[in-house]
Amino acid sequence: MQTLLNATEVRANFGGFIDSVVREKPQAVKRNRDVILAFSKQQMKELLSAYELTFEYEQDEDGVYAGSIEQIEDIVADAETLEGLRFELARQLVEYAIDYEANYSRYYNSPNRHKHAPYVLRVILEDDIESVARMFHA
Repeated sequence: MQTLLNATEVRANFGGFIDSVVREKPQAVKRNRDVILAFSKQQMKELLSAYELTFEYEQDEDGVYAGSIEQIEDIVADAETLEGLRFELARQLVEYAIDYEANYSRYYNSPNRHKHAPYVLRVILEDDIESVARMFHA
């Protein structure tokens, strides 16, 4: 089991703690009975990369593409092109991720939304909508 750092010690040397997390390895911090884990952004992105996002789509008789995200089925969109559909799904996913983060306790504790958490965290770690759109596999 990983060494648990004492919260008081971490507070006293917070800069060193951050440096060790970013440059060396994730760290576990204990305060009273609570334990938290600290990861760098890059470490977390790599851990969450296993949570792949796929989208399904159909093209109707007018040539319009309609699709949805398989892992978060409530997100649906349509667009004139397949690439446009990818970006519209990404835009809606970012909006959902922002709302999920703002209301994390409610969403995370909801049985039909709980499984979305790792995907939402993965989206929130991205820098722009283009990065989110590149996460999709058709």
